[in-house]
Amino acid sequence: MTLLLIIAAVVGGWMVQMYLTYQQSMAFNRQVLALRRQGTVSVGAAGKRYRGGRAFVAIAIDDHGVVRDAITLKGWTTFTRGRPLAGLVGLRTSRIIAARPLDGLSTQQHEAARQAVDLAKSRVPV
Repeated sequence: MTLLLIIAAVVGGWMVQMYLTYQQSMAFNRQVLALRRQGTVSVGAAGKRYRGGRAFVAIAIDDHGVVRDAITLKGWTTFTRGRPLAGLVGLRTSRIIAARPLDGLSTQQHEAARQAVDLAKSRVPV
């Protein structure tokens, strides 16, 4: 009987976590879709799950290779939501790819932004 309760609690916890993860994903996707009005949108991810966490960065790039808007998703819980990333807005994509650190961005966020720019370049010339 006790084992059955433990198994039910574990399965219940797992189901709650899956639901919260789904809600987080859908909220971030809605934010990414809103960026589409401002240019070509690309999303990058960087970091290790248990070593400093993962960061996701979505950027909207205009036809001149300038970032028009950016959001980031970084945190340890499923309650984390996307936040504006003002440190990228107005920068040229060539500056993001450069090895120099960017003010206001963590290492993971900079790497994710680099990946997003690389992915955007593979689709359209930026």
